[in-house]
Amino acid sequence: MYVDEVVIVKKVLFEDESIQLLETIGGAGKAILYRTFFQKVQQGDEVVVNVTATTLQLGTGGWDIVKAVPNALPYKKTAGNGHIMKARYMPNQHSVLTVEAQESKDHSLFQTSFCLDGQSILLAELHSMLPLVYVFMRKYAPEMKLTVIISDEAALPLMLSEHIRVLKKEKHFHSITVGQAFGGEFEAVNIVTALQYAVQKLKSDLILISLGPGVVGTGTVYGFSGMELANWANIVGGLGGKPIWIPRVSFADDRERHKGISHHTLTPLTKFTFSKSLVPLPTLTNEQQLLLEQQVNNLNKQHSVIWVEQKRFKSLLENALVSYPKQIKTMGRTYEDDPVFFYTVAAAVYSAFTINDTNIS
Repeated sequence: MYVDEVVIVKKVLFEDESIQLLETIGGAGKAILYRTFFQKVQQGDEVVVNVTATTLQLGTGGWDIVKAVPNALPYKKTAGNGHIMKARYMPNQHSVLTVEAQESKDHSLFQTSFCLDGQSILLAELHSMLPLVYVFMRKYAPEMKLTVIISDEAALPLMLSEHIRVLKKEKHFHSITVGQAFGGEFEAVNIVTALQYAVQKLKSDLILISLGPGVVGTGTVYGFSGMELANWANIVGGLGGKPIWIPRVSFADDRERHKGISHHTLTPLTKFTFSKSLVPLPTLTNEQQLLLEQQVNNLNKQHSVIWVEQKRFKSLLENALVSYPKQIKTMGRTYEDDPVFFYTVAAAVYSAFTINDTNIS
């Protein structure tokens, strides 16, 4: 299915150097214009938007995507002298300067092999985990720097993310987009070179590998974007690092497959992850704790489960949430709606900083 529509720009709701958010007459009533591909538009302009996702009521936040500006002059935008193509062989393919490319001033960095030397690397399935990781880190260790590596199993343009538009203003935050994803502060060809750049060039204190917004799920055993976390864990382990999973945990999701620890965590972790990983979980109470213990009953045969008491992170987490300029939600749910999801992210970040502390639980 492919559907587009001609609409009129009613109002420009927001714009910066990478994006315009438009209110439109027609379509879903709002649209995103990526300035990598199009010049700015203004009220009254006619644009063609892709309405496929909004017609199907899928996860673009209700936004149509501008695919053409019919009356615009030919457009050229340059950003460095890179030759690595993103969105390859699509109508909007474009070149970027990746950190490891021959044209890059850092090209020589990648001429030698690289080892993580036991460094902990966080792995996240849901994009909503990213701001939580950052704000908790800033409360726990204010001077430390986070680098997020965004892979291409979900949204390709990173500028789609409202959280990235907030976080990129922070001096303690960097982003690297890899594969066919684009729009990070830095671009890289793959996860390995992104990790090498984050460690050796950016000197990152904390590194998170994550999917962007718009993950896919099909209600099947293996048909979901989060399967990629197993590959990330194996890469981190192969480089001599410690993969730390941020489990997807919820007691507010009505779907049985996501109750407690989601099968989106358990399936790739138990079936396809061959590097020993760390799996932090918050201590809960009563039936919730019992369910988590049952779900990880056999996990220690492959990996290491770490139980983190709430007293070690809860007050920091709540203070962090208040300090963030945008309300953080996961699957539409707030901290009050689904606190255990938030606890689990905080427990993972806490563990990354205190992994050698024998008194974690």
